[in-house]
Amino acid sequence: MSRTSRAKGNRHTCLLDGHGPNGCPTGRKGLLMALAVQRVRSPGEGRVSFTVVGSDGLPVPGIEAFLTFLDDSGASPNTVAGYAYDLKDFFTWLGQVDLGFKNLTLEQVSLFFSWLRRPKALRAPGVFILPGTDQAVENSTLQRKRAALASFYRFHSRRDPSVPALLGEFNGRRPTGRFVPMLVHTRRGRTTREDRSPIHIPGNRKVPDTLTDAEVARVIGACQRLRDQFLIALLDSTGLRISEALGLRHEDLHLRRGEVHVVHREGNTNFARVKGGRNRVVPVTAGLFDRYARYMEDEYGALDCDYVFVNLFRAPIGGPTTRANVADLMRRLRTTTGITGLHPHAFRHTYATRLLRKNVPIEVVAKLLGHASAQTTAETYSHLSVEDHRRILTEAGAITEGDPTC
Repeated sequence: MSRTSRAKGNRHTCLLDGHGPNGCPTGRKGLLMALAVQRVRSPGEGRVSFTVVGSDGLPVPGIEAFLTFLDDSGASPNTVAGYAYDLKDFFTWLGQVDLGFKNLTLEQVSLFFSWLRRPKALRAPGVFILPGTDQAVENSTLQRKRAALASFYRFHSRRDPSVPALLGEFNGRRPTGRFVPMLVHTRRGRTTREDRSPIHIPGNRKVPDTLTDAEVARVIGACQRLRDQFLIALLDSTGLRISEALGLRHEDLHLRRGEVHVVHREGNTNFARVKGGRNRVVPVTAGLFDRYARYMEDEYGALDCDYVFVNLFRAPIGGPTTRANVADLMRRLRTTTGITGLHPHAFRHTYATRLLRKNVPIEVVAKLLGHASAQTTAETYSHLSVEDHRRILTEAGAITEGDPTC
């Protein structure tokens, strides 16, 4: 699906027939239309984004306006896709209860979150759930959808004063969702009850998956290709996100200085991006570049391509490696190694945890990871184990090695 036009850089869509006055997609007789997330590409620029369409193939106006804002403000395609899927759920529920998003009450919005807690097979009109039925989704998923919905409503409340910011301007210390109010920095620490999200969802932050040194070595040993061995070693040695690794060019590897440069680029053919557009430099050991040299000499050869990671053994030969390729690799490695928590981000978590356990200042870790603030790093990696606590207490002189453990 191609974007019909762009005006001043904005993707353009028209308010088309087949949608109700409040943005609720309906059929010719008011019947609910099936919604789907659709990938779109801008003509000329080739930028990839996402929208939500009805069974008529037309974008849903309320969603499309918000996703256009995200796209034009520099959000990554993965971020836009996440918001699209969350809003698809919301507008599916709106269609079932025959409501429009512009005139919802807070009580009605709370019913949407009750609907989300149902198993997908039971999210149908007229289905009643008995008390005590297990929740079908994690609270972390509900929190993400709440953030998406809060951002969606803040955006529309600024376009149309009659639309309330139903889920508040804030949720705790930081704004909920991507759309941030103007002068938000002047209100930190001075928020009122009205500012915060009125729908409370308890947090149950999951401890990040990490790997031991022995597990990392086992994964590298299970890789049959030097390319894959180098990819795993790179992720473990730098903490790069997988999209950042797949976007690397040969010029980004500075062998003499022992540095990997993470560079934001638009238009990568494998859609790899640097999150937030934040460039950074990550120091690495010489051993990592030894793996790179072997990979280049024995497998890459004379192939003429700018990308570091490319298809070498199946079509299209020379095309940049994609996230789907890496997902296939991870599935094979999980089967071979038996490590169930194996995924690209586990190496990033392992890298950060390793640095923090070696007492690297959290501000430095945040910079190396490309986090917007050290607060994000502190919240994500607050999973020190009992052994870590014992080591810290011992170093502080609070306990000695001979003290009983019970």
